[in-house]
Amino acid sequence: MAITPNTATESANKSALRGVTRGGSTPTTVNPPVDVAIMVNSAVTTSGILELAVGTGTTTFTISGANGVTTTLTGTATGSKVSDLVAALQASALSGYTFYVNAGPANYLYNTTTSIIVPSGVGLTVVSGTGAVPTITAFAFSGTEGTTYPNYVGTPYATPNWVDDSTVHAYQVGFNGALVVNNNGTLSGANVVQQQVRQIQTQVSETQQYNGYFATYSGNLYQTQQKKTYRQQS
Repeated sequence: MAITPNTATESANKSALRGVTRGGSTPTTVNPPVDVAIMVNSAVTTSGILELAVGTGTTTFTISGANGVTTTLTGTATGSKVSDLVAALQASALSGYTFYVNAGPANYLYNTTTSIIVPSGVGLTVVSGTGAVPTITAFAFSGTEGTTYPNYVGTPYATPNWVDDSTVHAYQVGFNGALVVNNNGTLSGANVVQQQVRQIQTQVSETQQYNGYFATYSGNLYQTQQKKTYRQQS
């Protein structure tokens, strides 16, 4: 599969997809490559990622599924959590479908947006609500999957890698800013390289949202590292 660079679309899509994940597609927040592949493959399908946005004034609301069954949830500060959403959808609006909610189960729905990954074409609609009625919108992805994540599509590129989120594909630049071309003066996929454009986060950290507030839990990657070796060398 030849790769034709489109860095503007690639960067925009990756930035948008990070916005609907827990902190982004970095090794601290996903299990590469499985979770990244789930999000990417869902993003390019019809209504594969649905964004449930719950406001601050909502008390209760009802979601209707493609199967005609409804789900009623509470959206106040002390109301339903992600785990309640999953259980309710399993029993009603998404009964019989395989789906995934990309948020911590203890997180409240109140004053936040939650990503629901569903099979292509399986819709959810908010049919009623009190106060600020929640909304459900489909995540939009520009172009084809191969434009933004060529490593996920086609042989020999169908090997996802967690660094894909931090890079863009571009033609190789050589001396004095000139593009590196083939012997016949043309460009092809062989001239494409993967360039890092984002800082790759390496610390162990996960951010979860509780009732509109954020808390970060961090672990030390260096607990087994030998300390103060310079003193032992004297």
